[in-house]
Amino acid sequence: MDSSTGTEPFSGQATFARIFRPEELGTLPGLLGLKSDRPTLVLVGGAGGMSEELTGQVQAFFEHHLVSFLESHGIVTIDGGTNAGVMQAIGASRAHLNASFPLVGVLVEALVRQTPGILQKDHTHFVLTPGSNWGDEVPWLGGLASILAGNAPALTLLVNGGEIAWQDAVLSVEARRPVLVADGSGRTADTISQGFTSGSLDPRMVKLIRSGLVSVANPFTQPEQFMRRIEAVFTSS
Repeated sequence: MDSSTGTEPFSGQATFARIFRPEELGTLPGLLGLKSDRPTLVLVGGAGGMSEELTGQVQAFFEHHLVSFLESHGIVTIDGGTNAGVMQAIGASRAHLNASFPLVGVLVEALVRQTPGILQKDHTHFVLTPGSNWGDEVPWLGGLASILAGNAPALTLLVNGGEIAWQDAVLSVEARRPVLVADGSGRTADTISQGFTSGSLDPRMVKLIRSGLVSVANPFTQPEQFMRRIEAVFTSS
C-alpha cells in the first residue's frame, strides 16, 4: 500500500493522505479518520478566476445560509482545497462560524509543492493526488465523494467555475450525483444555467440536461429557494 497519512509543515495541523492508484480510493476514509456512509457535499467552481467582490458575495451566502446547514447535518464537504474562490470562501466561513464539519481539499501534490501558500488554512483534511496539471485531481475528488457518501445522500454544488467545472459536473452526473448550479455566479455556472433555457447543442450541456440530475437556482436573489434545493437532497427519506 502506497497511500500515506499524517501531518506536514505545508498543511498545518490538517490531516493529509496521499493516493497513487484508483484502487486505493476505498482506503481514504480510514486514512483520513472519517467514516463513510455520511452525507457529502462536493463544492466545485471558481478559484483564481473569481473576483474579490464575487468571492465576498459567495462567502456571505455561505455564512448566512449554507454553513449552518452543513454543521447541523454533519455533512462532510469536499473541494479543491486552494486558497482562492469558492474554496477560500467555504474555509473562511467555516472558521468564522466555528463549525466542525470535515472540510476536505483534494489537490495534485506536485502543484502543492510548486506553489507555496496554496492550501486554504481552514480545511481539516487534504488528499494529495498524482498529476501535473490543474484538473488532474477531478476524478480523484469525485471518487472520494462517492466513497465517503456510500449509501448516504450526496450533492455537487457548482459556483462560477471555468473549464474544469465542466469536468466536475459531467463526472458528477456519471456517478449519479445530483448537481445544483448557482445561477448568477458567472462563467460556467451561468453558461449551464442559460443552456437550460436556450436549448444548447453543446454535447456536455445535452448530457447534463438529459441526466435529469442538474438543477439551477440563484443563491443571491433567492437564497431560501436555493437552500430548499439543497435540503431536499439531504433530508428526503
